[in-house]
Amino acid sequence: MAHDLNSEFTVILSSVSSAIMTLEPDHPARPALAELVSAAQRCTHKCSDLLIFTSRHGIQPARVPLAAVMEL
Repeated sequence: MAHDLNSEFTVILSSVSSAIMTLEPDHPARPALAELVSAAQRCTHKCSDLLIFTSRHGIQPARVPLAAVMEL
């Protein structure tokens, strides 16, 4: 899942960066687009951290009884 999210953020970063390059330096949309780039970069770093964490801890899916995870 983190790989998929990382791929989506790459598309967002690429698209927004391309949009910024086509704008004039004083265009009013530049600050908002720059914030989008910053947010997408932060999310990309979080996805990378998640991938590192899961690979270190060897998390494996396991079956658990439904009652064990639900509050009755």
